[in-house]
Parts: sequence; structure tokens; C-alpha cells
Amino acid sequence: MSPYLRIVVMWPLIQIGAMTLITTHLQDDRQFEVVYSGYFGLLVQIAIHKFRVPDSEAEGLAHDVLMSYLRKSQDVIELRPWLVGAICHASRHYWRLNSRNVAPDTDDKLDRVDPASVRILDSLPNQLAAREALECLNPRCREILSMRYFEGCTVIEVAERLGVKPKYAQKLIAKCLRRAETLYGEKGKVQ
Repeated sequence: MSPYLRIVVMWPLIQIGAMTLITTHLQDDRQFEVVYSGYFGLLVQIAIHKFRVPDSEAEGLAHDVLMSYLRKSQDVIELRPWLVGAICHASRHYWRLNSRNVAPDTDDKLDRVDPASVRILDSLPNQLAAREALECLNPRCREILSMRYFEGCTVIEVAERLGVKPKYAQKLIAKCLRRAETLYGEKGKVQ
């Protein structure tokens, strides 16, 4: 074979190989765009909320993590855990480098109140009044109202527990509520 023939025969293979290579890069770019748009916000939020990194710095860290993913995408087996781990490491590294420049947390941030406990204190007087009202009732009404309002059962669940139809359970609940209101009101007048 002459050298000329060899070049002609190999040229389509090179051209096909180059087209495949270009197509692969375009697919990688599209995949990276999807990953970038899908995870950028999550990574920024992790850096801000978990590590208290400033907003402007968190965006830079997330960008760095995603660029690192672009370089190492073939080695990444599970994408989300890898990205979350990378933003955690980047945030810690940020604080190692900038720890001297930031003032320590103030005491008011450490004295945060749990919102659930605030609601407990707000509802405590109502719960005590409800328990006093239940003490005035007969055992059946006490059971019905405690199932409905303390255990959080639906009317259908109350009916199933009592072995009655839901419509009748609804009537029983209304009747017991009226009785509790009447007896608790009389108890307050007597005292």
C-alpha cells in the first residue's frame, strides 16, 4: 500500500473519532450545566446555614466545588454525597483560613429558645383548663374527648375505637363537648 492510500483510509477514522470526541464534550457540558443549576443553590445554603459562611463567600465556595467536580467528574460515583462533602470541606477550610478575621459568636446567638417550647408555654393554660373540664365528665365522655383532642384521633378513628359509625361518633363528640362546657361553666360559677 502506498502512503497516500493509508492516509485516505485513516482520515475518516480520525474524523469520526474527532466527531465523537466533540459530541462527548457537548454532552459533558450539558450534564455539567444541569448539575450546576441543580446543586448550586443547595451548596450555597449548606455553606451559609450549616457553617455560617457569609453569603458572598458561600457562592464562591460553591462555584469552586462545582469546578472541582468538573475536573474530577469521572472519579465521582455518587454525585450528591460527593458535592455535599466537598462543600463541607471547603467551608471548614474557609474558616481555618479566616478564623482570625472573624469575631466570636455573641452570647445572644447561643441563648436561642426552641420554638416548640414557646408553643408549649402558650398552650399550657388551655391544656390545664381542658383537663379540668374533662374531670367534670363521666368516663365515656372523658374517653371520647381525650381521644379526639389529646390523642389527635380523627372522627373516623374515634368511631372505629368505639365500634360505632362515624356520624354517631361525631354526634357523641359534639354532645360531650356541650356537656363539658356546661359542667365546666357551672364549676367556675360555684367557686
